[in-house]
Amino acid sequence: MNARFEAEKSHEERLKAKAKKNKQDIQGAEGLVSYECWRKEKKDTIEYVFVSKWEKQEDFKTWISRDEHVAEHKAQRQQQKETGVKPTSAFKKTLQSYEVYDELEKTN
Repeated sequence: MNARFEAEKSHEERLKAKAKKNKQDIQGAEGLVSYECWRKEKKDTIEYVFVSKWEKQEDFKTWISRDEHVAEHKAQRQQQKETGVKPTSAFKKTLQSYEVYDELEKTN
């Protein structure tokens, strides 16, 4: 699973804080094989990609559905409902999921 966040360079401290929090939160997650944070600096923007590998997709779904994470998003939606103002995000977020493919293990 890849979660890619891109922002103006002026928001890099927020991305660093998010990377630190993600690393702490994901430690010990059931089914987690590996986790890395990749960083790429561009002319005007900065990009962080959180790359995690899981035993199975269901393990990732369980982790992303944990109470703390769901509560964060619920609070954001509630704030939007109460104020009528959609919060603007400094980040452009893209999620991608891949499966391991090994031609040698393929059976016909």
